Amino acid sequence: MLAAKIFPALLEDAVYRSFLVFAGVELSKLGDYSVPPALRKNFGTAAKIRAHIIVAEIEKSRALDEDTAGAKLWRGPLTMYRLWDSDAPERRVSVWWFEPNVIDVCKKSTPRSAEVRKNWLREHLAVPLDWSKLNRIDYISLTADDELPAIVGSGKPMPVYSPDAVSTKQSATQPLPMAKTTPKEYFDNFGKSFPGGIRQTILPFIPRAVGMDINAFLSKG
Repeated sequence: MLAAKIFPALLEDAVYRSFLVFAGVELSKLGDYSVPPALRKNFGTAAKIRAHIIVAEIEKSRALDEDTAGAKLWRGPLTMYRLWDSDAPERRVSVWWFEPNVIDVCKKSTPRSAEVRKNWLREHLAVPLDWSKLNRIDYISLTADDELPAIVGSGKPMPVYSPDAVSTKQSATQPLPMAKTTPKEYFDNFGKSFPGGIRQTILPFIPRAVGMDINAFLSKG
């Protein structure tokens, strides 16, 4: 999929641009976005290397059920969503996204309350409490001409708190304890998990995303 063509919707993504440059593509001479014949071999090699990196990162996360996972070419018009944490803006750009039907199911399954719906999304996307406050939302809007390579699969159950939630590791850049909860809260929830199970989309390369008010969005409908 990566070797088949150049994806215009991804040209603002730094990782994708780096991939193209590594494959020998001159970004100022993209033309019709087809792979130049002289670069097809290099492009194929670079695509295989990048695909191995993508799969290895997903495997390392241990958050996706491998039996349900597979590559998919998303075509617009389509909207994708991602929740993130305003206290961790450096993690705003991430590969984990989900489809509009997740929001539809969430709203049908819950009362019209932003807080209740955030909790539903946390449980079904299986996001440990110490990973994210889930207090911001971004969306990607694809036009009818846009395509995106992706991997989709069902999310695995995840613990309510990750093992690092009560870590007290220190470093030069983080001199204070990094614990994100109290030992009591951690052990009160020890052995408990969020169910997951929702189909999630991993976007190795991300087009431009736009933020919106999460409370207003989740309170509608």
